[in-house]
Amino acid sequence: MKRITVNKYTILFSTTLLLLGAVCGYFFGYQKKVSDVSISNTQALRENTNQYQFIHPLLAVNRTDIGTPSPVYVSLYNKVNDFFSQQKKLGLLDTASVYFINYGSKSGSFAINEKARYAPASLLKVVIMVAYLKQADSHPELLDRKYMYVTNIADNLEAIPFSSPSTLVIGQSYSVSDLIDAMIIHSDNGAMNLLADNIDPAYLSTVYSDLGLKGPGDSSAYTISAEDYSLFFRILFNGTYLSDKNSERALSILSKAVFSDGLVAGVPAGTVVAHKFGEHINSTSEQVSSIELHDCGYIYAKQGPYLLCIMTRGKTLDGVQSTISGISKLIYSYL
Repeated sequence: MKRITVNKYTILFSTTLLLLGAVCGYFFGYQKKVSDVSISNTQALRENTNQYQFIHPLLAVNRTDIGTPSPVYVSLYNKVNDFFSQQKKLGLLDTASVYFINYGSKSGSFAINEKARYAPASLLKVVIMVAYLKQADSHPELLDRKYMYVTNIADNLEAIPFSSPSTLVIGQSYSVSDLIDAMIIHSDNGAMNLLADNIDPAYLSTVYSDLGLKGPGDSSAYTISAEDYSLFFRILFNGTYLSDKNSERALSILSKAVFSDGLVAGVPAGTVVAHKFGEHINSTSEQVSSIELHDCGYIYAKQGPYLLCIMTRGKTLDGVQSTISGISKLIYSYL
């Protein structure tokens, strides 16, 4: 029988081709699966700007099917719905919305009544902070600029029914940095009004339009949904709108917020929560008809961070507070 000899380089070449074929087949097959999911279930949100010639910055990727819970969260979704029903039966709640995204080991999302609209109240203080920090990306000296708290701004605050008094002192000057801290950490309305009074309204409008949202303008009847409001937190967490430094700064300030009757009340003591609450009282002739309370932000749990935005409306403050803290506890315990 004739002996067949094979050159070792021929074997090496053939083996290499087989391996390359296998790797490419797996890679392109995997890429196709990812691409298919991305096209059918997500929508890219890009900055609405014309200042660049060649780029179109990506701000966030929206799930178009977030109302349908991820498989791992079907049970939690049902538990939250049941909790809402129970709160309504007890007369503690009229309506509520939840928007949830988990970035930890159990990644996934769900939303309930996420498109319902509410009066944002102090939630919009986050937008003012973002507008100032956006300018500070190009002009960092802005944060050291000082503005004086004057009588007419204080008088405007006192004219608003149910408004909390400011800790600012008339005639005293405060830096933009200190005013942002007061506005976010203590939800100080005087600090908010002083910052709003000294910013070009176009900057605020740009923040909304960059996210594809309609801004409040001069309307006192402005409303926003949990789904839309979550974008302001997501661009900070993703670091896609501000510089990394100022995105980190914003969430650090939000983590010092003193309000503890909402999301914070539902998680173990010491858990870092970067959040902002908003409270709006619906009234006629000084008579309270309903109260809206919202709390949105990131919970930095041991299992990994997650976004939770809860908006509520009910007859009493205790009722809506118990709803937010109850849902926060339910979700934390589930994770």
